[in-house]
Amino acid sequence: MIKIKTNDYYTEIEKETIISIIASLESDLQIKNLIWKWLQTKDICDILMKRKFKAKRGNLKLLYIKKFLLIIGKYIHSQADFNWENYCFIFHEVSEISNFSQASREMISNLYQNIISFDVITNPEVKSFIVNYRNLFLPYEFEVRSKKRLKITPFIENISTNFPINSSVGQIIQIGYHSHNKFIYGNYFMPTNNKFLFNIMKTFLENFDQQSGYKLTVHHRVMTTLFENSLSGYKIDRFEDFNKDTFKKQLLFFNQIIEEYNPVGKREAYPFLTMFYRSIDDTYLEETGERLFNSFYFNRDLFTHILYQKSLEEGYEVVNINGIGDYPKCDKWFVVADLNKSGTHIGNINNSFMNFEQVHNIEFREDLKDYIWKSDLTYRGTYNHFYVLIDFLNQAEMYFQDEIKVLTLKPSLTTSDKLLGSSEVKPFSNRFLIFYHASLISNEKYNDNTTKSQITVIRNYLKHIQRKYSISMFSIDQFSSIKIDNKGGIPIPSEDFTEIQKEFIRRIKTEENETLLIVLQLSIETKLRHGEVLGLERDCIVSIDDSGEYGTIKYYSKTSGRKYKTEVFMIEHIRLIEKALKLTQAIYEKADTPLKKYIFIGSHYYLDNKVIKLKSRFNRLFTDVCKDLYDQEKIRLQYSPSNLRDTYIERAWQMVEDGLISTLEVGVITGNTAGVAAKYYRDRENTKRYVEALYEVSILDDELQGEIVDIESVKDLPPVQDGAGNCASESCIKVELDEDSFYKCLTCKKFVTTIERSSYFEEKMKVYKKNKENATSVAERNFYSGLMELYGSYLAKMYSIMEGENEH
Repeated sequence: MIKIKTNDYYTEIEKETIISIIASLESDLQIKNLIWKWLQTKDICDILMKRKFKAKRGNLKLLYIKKFLLIIGKYIHSQADFNWENYCFIFHEVSEISNFSQASREMISNLYQNIISFDVITNPEVKSFIVNYRNLFLPYEFEVRSKKRLKITPFIENISTNFPINSSVGQIIQIGYHSHNKFIYGNYFMPTNNKFLFNIMKTFLENFDQQSGYKLTVHHRVMTTLFENSLSGYKIDRFEDFNKDTFKKQLLFFNQIIEEYNPVGKREAYPFLTMFYRSIDDTYLEETGERLFNSFYFNRDLFTHILYQKSLEEGYEVVNINGIGDYPKCDKWFVVADLNKSGTHIGNINNSFMNFEQVHNIEFREDLKDYIWKSDLTYRGTYNHFYVLIDFLNQAEMYFQDEIKVLTLKPSLTTSDKLLGSSEVKPFSNRFLIFYHASLISNEKYNDNTTKSQITVIRNYLKHIQRKYSISMFSIDQFSSIKIDNKGGIPIPSEDFTEIQKEFIRRIKTEENETLLIVLQLSIETKLRHGEVLGLERDCIVSIDDSGEYGTIKYYSKTSGRKYKTEVFMIEHIRLIEKALKLTQAIYEKADTPLKKYIFIGSHYYLDNKVIKLKSRFNRLFTDVCKDLYDQEKIRLQYSPSNLRDTYIERAWQMVEDGLISTLEVGVITGNTAGVAAKYYRDRENTKRYVEALYEVSILDDELQGEIVDIESVKDLPPVQDGAGNCASESCIKVELDEDSFYKCLTCKKFVTTIERSSYFEEKMKVYKKNKENATSVAERNFYSGLMELYGSYLAKMYSIMEGENEH
């Protein structure tokens, strides 16, 4: 119900002037009466009062009202003129009224939304239009941010608005979204007569903000408006009409368009398209029970692969290396993991690009394709071979061409040589192989391991092409590997690992990423490599022993050839796995097969929160942490995740050196068998280093003054130090010494205690550790450190005695 303002807002002179302005309009009498009534409503008076006109020269209120009314009169002549087209024209024009634009926008929005409340509006089409599309009459405009980065063309200007000129209501999609801590609405323009295309885009945009967390920008308006154009003639009448060809065509189209007005925004096209295609894939699944995109060469997992965008933009073809049939004839391969081949998911970070155009000789290029196609290597191994062989083949071509030139000019050089072999000019001659082998050996930029690896790759390739190019076995044998000393791994010192662990914990901000800390713990405390930990499946826990002290897991080992191995874990590590299962339960529930079977999965931050494996995230976090700590000089080296296993093995062999385990036992601990791992590993952890690691304290190397005896020996002795032990002296021999009471008894040679008191010492260690952490001065911190060293030394000795008893 329209409220007419009871208290006159306008003076008599203002009323006369406004009536005179309205009378001059080209509108019919009904419209003129409507406008005058509408100007007197409370809503409009409130809008004008909010503007707070300041008297300067003349009556500014009348000036602005006149400008506004003249624009209204220009477009609204009769009831039928209240349409969407005129609303867009009026909104843009009133927005240009200097110092009155916002008030004008609110006024035109109010006019359209309320005209049917006036009795003068009788046109049924107008009434229906207002009722059905009232929500489109927004009182504000879409704001284009960072205009300096945009090239504002007439096209961009026309679609960067909630009210596109020459649009119709049937081409507008209104969506709500978050902007600057507010929830607002925007009108998106999609000019198409294709109802199917319009409806699926409408559904997608309405869910876009809630699902992706992305902010809607001018780029999304561009892509919505040009969506049908981007299909470049592809007819879309059903979901099945979308495919990898339409995806690629649209991506390249949008990249070109966005590049024209905003080079910085080129990345916006790919995530937008990816989320759209995943959206219709989900809709199709709901309607049919099947995925729309389910081929190896085009599927929802491939959309969000870190390299897929580049593959489309640079003309690579998705390739599944399986050795079956002929190799693909295209020169640019995007090699993608095949789950059925090796259990490696399509999102594997070792997927790679292979651009065979880098091989200059076309015949050599085809030979290399055949070799890669038929190779039975890991995905990383395949790329490493490809990378090494590019240089080898190009050098072979150059050498061959040079020989042709030289020997054509000097035929006398064609005599045979016992060392260099036949004088026949051909690719991969013995002369070339000796030359290339020498160049590898003498190249100072390669270390010995790299050189040996390259030689091994080339020897394998020479065997593959041996028959085609008549390469003798003698020549291949001459291309021999060099002998190198095995320098071993790089274990992480305990003080460095403490720094890494602290920084890891500091950077873990979400419950989901807490699983990365579990990966770190399992990688340093168990025999599993970090890649094997990340590959653990949700049903990996096979059993838990009746004693509750250890459990058995199954996993894929790096060396097991895709066959499960079993391993015995301490119960603490079983509990960590169970915790990871709980932390990732929500991710598991929304994951697609085959990722559902893995424990360590998470949400992709960049693309629609898609579920991914956490391998790359863990590797990146570990590498970044080590780099930052190294730059701050807090650790000695920039460690890699593989050094976690080096550390575990080093700790096991340190136990051999300490005489805690035998060389036979270390084989069990580091990975040879699993039968007694829990017994040997867990008992030996309760040693000096266990106490040091648990309580973060250095244990005294000096001989303890006190003694640990059996419980019968202390039965009749008086207790001392709050029950820590007993005094074996008839009278105190340290009574005259000025020594802190906390230390006095435990540093006395008459002090005795038993292994049954170990729980007392453990409790004291916890108390002193907490007091040390809360200390407010260096002196106080040193005091508690000393107590921990003293109590810890007794505790370590108790553990050693208990371990000896367990062995008998």
